[in-house]
Amino acid sequence: MHHARSLWLALLAALSLLHCAIAQPVDPKTVATTVFAKDLQGPRGLLFLPSGDLLVAEQSGGSIAKVARNGQVTRIASGLLSPHDIDVDPQGNLYVAETGSDRVALVSPSGKVSIYVDGLDGPVDLAFNLAGELLVCELRSGRVLAFKSPTARRVFASGLRGPHGLAFAKSGVTFVNDWAGSKVVKVGMDGRIDILAKVEGPVGMALAPSGDLYVTQPQAGKLSRIKPDGTVTVLLQGLRGPRDPVFDAAGQLYIAETDSGLILKLSGERW
Repeated sequence: MHHARSLWLALLAALSLLHCAIAQPVDPKTVATTVFAKDLQGPRGLLFLPSGDLLVAEQSGGSIAKVARNGQVTRIASGLLSPHDIDVDPQGNLYVAETGSDRVALVSPSGKVSIYVDGLDGPVDLAFNLAGELLVCELRSGRVLAFKSPTARRVFASGLRGPHGLAFAKSGVTFVNDWAGSKVVKVGMDGRIDILAKVEGPVGMALAPSGDLYVTQPQAGKLSRIKPDGTVTVLLQGLRGPRDPVFDAAGQLYIAETDSGLILKLSGERW
């Protein structure tokens, strides 16, 4: 009897985990896409500037592109090796996760490229947290590092199978995609890591004012929404390498479609 009860409890736990892992799709007509920019070379790592211009890391082109509000594209830095993600400091310096060189590159406002920190283990995503630290996801090591300066670093999180995306809540919680682990986790102020939701191959995320997370899944071709309680809903399917969602100042959501060279603007969902 005790053995049968143990098996039943194990089955219930497995079914509960499976339920959490299954996303419930909605009618794709509720979210529409329009092309905001095209002819980019492996776009990803989207970042809106206060001016309203959009910066884009061109992974296959080795460049950083600036997209004006009318969709016009200009290149502001080049010669990078597989740039994946970008962020900017208050002085206007641009930080680039240069995956192909295992470093974070620093691009000055004039376009000069230098090294901020090197010797990293597959840097793919970066972002400044609310404390002013530059967090860097190391895909191969499974760690997220935090830099106060090039020489002042600490391990922010470890034990992940492929960290690949960051977002910060005002409460101090940090959300991290675990790409190879097919989950999104939250890291508390005390460093504790908890699973928020099971999501297939998440790469890049954006946090809406509502507290909902929007996560792109390039291998699955999906955009999903994760509610604060961990409920996952597929909003779009059939995308071509979607990556790195971002909101503009007006609250409109954009994603990079890396395989088609497009930036898509989304509408129809109350973000």
